[in-house]
Amino acid sequence: MIIRSGLIRKRDDVDFTHFSEHWRHVHGPLALQVAAMRAYRQNHILARRPSPQAARLHRVDGISQLWFDDIEAMRVAMDSAEQRACVEDLHTFLDGVTIVVQQQGDTRQHGNTSHLPAKFVYLLGGPDAALKFLDEELFALLAALWKSMALRTNLVINEEHSADPAVRSGRQVVDAVLEVWLPEGANDNAMQSALADTTDINVIGAFQVDELTLKDLKR
Repeated sequence: MIIRSGLIRKRDDVDFTHFSEHWRHVHGPLALQVAAMRAYRQNHILARRPSPQAARLHRVDGISQLWFDDIEAMRVAMDSAEQRACVEDLHTFLDGVTIVVQQQGDTRQHGNTSHLPAKFVYLLGGPDAALKFLDEELFALLAALWKSMALRTNLVINEEHSADPAVRSGRQVVDAVLEVWLPEGANDNAMQSALADTTDINVIGAFQVDELTLKDLKR
């Protein structure tokens, strides 16, 4: 299973409230029509966390997640009339989208994970070995701090895709997307400390998000 994420930047002449409402209620339903898409989530930015390498990428105002069976299923879907309608809508509220295609990682879970409303997303750069080690290290750290938590590291597998030639995109500098789910009211201070101490990993973006599931993954 692969995840096609869009690191999206809103137009500067569109205020954040309008951007968020349009993404949820106009663009979201359009995206749901795309063929072969197995699941769809939007991650709306609630807070920006420290990210020392943020200058390497454009401002990120939201992160979309579209699941497909594989690269070929995604390619066919992105060539559909439904996707073309999505691209036309992008111009009405976005300034650019950088596409990051990942292999879905294994979700590590600790305790009762049925209700973990605090979600954090980290855009990371670094070698695969260091990213996999970080996944294990963070899981052990967070499991010791919280009765319930979950995390997943999705390694980037393809850097050749864009939303459309007519849509501006940023540099492909992300090697993995780390997702962390924690109990209500939790903060990511421990994760920030651990990331700061990891010399092989660059934090390109770090966000607390409101995760909106428009289509859930069914196996």
